[in-house]
Amino acid sequence: MILLEINNRIIEETLTLKFDGASNGTKPEAVDVTFADFDGVLYHISNPDGDKTKLMVSISLKFYKELQEHGAEELLKRIYGNFLVATEAGYNVSLLYDLDALPANKDDIVHQAGMLKRNCFASVFEKYFKFQEEGKEGEQRAVVHYRDDESMYVEAKKDRVTVVFSTVFKDDDDVIIGKVFMQEFKEGRRASHTAPQVLFSHREPPMELKDTDAAVGDNIGYITFVLFPRHTNANARDNTINLIHTFRDYLHYHIKCSKAYIHTRMRAKTSEFLKVLNRARPDAEKKEMKTISGKTFSR
Repeated sequence: MILLEINNRIIEETLTLKFDGASNGTKPEAVDVTFADFDGVLYHISNPDGDKTKLMVSISLKFYKELQEHGAEELLKRIYGNFLVATEAGYNVSLLYDLDALPANKDDIVHQAGMLKRNCFASVFEKYFKFQEEGKEGEQRAVVHYRDDESMYVEAKKDRVTVVFSTVFKDDDDVIIGKVFMQEFKEGRRASHTAPQVLFSHREPPMELKDTDAAVGDNIGYITFVLFPRHTNANARDNTINLIHTFRDYLHYHIKCSKAYIHTRMRAKTSEFLKVLNRARPDAEKKEMKTISGKTFSR
């Protein structure tokens, strides 16, 4: 199973092309690109006010206000500094780069721009990882509605941080394949004692969410990660955030890949059966026919 990229390749490739062109003295060209990511996230790369020497990268997240409550703006200021500017209309965060005044660490700047969505998400995890590190318990649970009908819940205790994803399975088959994936995660923990505990519940929310308005239904699933200090400490937390914030997309991506693989195998097997049947069919007796001119032919 592959891991999804946590960075946005379109942003990185566009900025790299523009930065390299500016370094080589190439005359800048206009750019106006709008593209989407998982979870309804929208990006826009453009030249503000038509100035080709300025490059603006903006992101729109439907759930950004919920991230703001957990320090998203402070974290973005810490990471992007002066690149963070007044937000473009219709978006939540905007970064501005001047092609006439490029910094020496261009590669780092490009990489961080590609991590914009991840860094927006990171604020809620960093906050609750610090709660756990400081031994704080009883803090209000974070709820992020990252999709219209799906949510993420984060709660800190003295010895762990619990992250719960609710997800909707569109087809009955998705539920079955999803359960198989969850079983594989349990098997993986047996092989590695350092892996976090992963729990899966179908139809009903886990005990941690019994007092909430968490959805209930035949097509609802809940995936719970129990993160211990070895996953949330200062040395490991960046990697933990990288992996966990894309988990919902990772799960559904692999469910779709599994279904596509099964369909491919079914079509291949059907084709083989048809070939066997065609070879087993006896040749019909040839019939000799005669044309009006007296010529004969076989049918």
